[in-house]
Amino acid sequence: MAQRISDLSDELLIKIISFLPTKVAVSTSILSKQWQFLWMWLPKLEFNDYSIIDDPDSILRFRDFINKNLPLHKSAVIESLLLRFCQSTLQPENIKLWVGIAVSRLVRELSIGYFCFGDEPDVPLPSGLYTCNSLTTLKLESPKLVLDVPRVVCLPSLKP
Repeated sequence: MAQRISDLSDELLIKIISFLPTKVAVSTSILSKQWQFLWMWLPKLEFNDYSIIDDPDSILRFRDFINKNLPLHKSAVIESLLLRFCQSTLQPENIKLWVGIAVSRLVRELSIGYFCFGDEPDVPLPSGLYTCNSLTTLKLESPKLVLDVPRVVCLPSLKP
């Protein structure tokens, strides 16, 4: 039996930090070398900029953090990806990239809320989203998200 938390397996530590909000789980990476990349195995990810809405520098760092680290996420399956943004510092390519990564990781639940008010460009979703066999739940909230639905759509797992 493990006497110290450092004696626990990575699998068990990932299970433990999976109960934390993503932001807190990421912050555990400073605890030790063993913990440095554990958050990259989390099956559920939530990225939300509401708590930093009044700090443009923090918003840019937040966006850059996702751009740098989401492609490095190691879990073969993303059970859930929640994206909530209300800043114009995001580019359509950012959201398109993040959704594309989620689709490539067999995302099961995808929720996007992009609440910008102004002259921001529309955000087309990647075509792979419309043929994502693993997707069970899709929630889109934004007047800026463009559904350019192809002729062939195959979402066999999507729940009504």
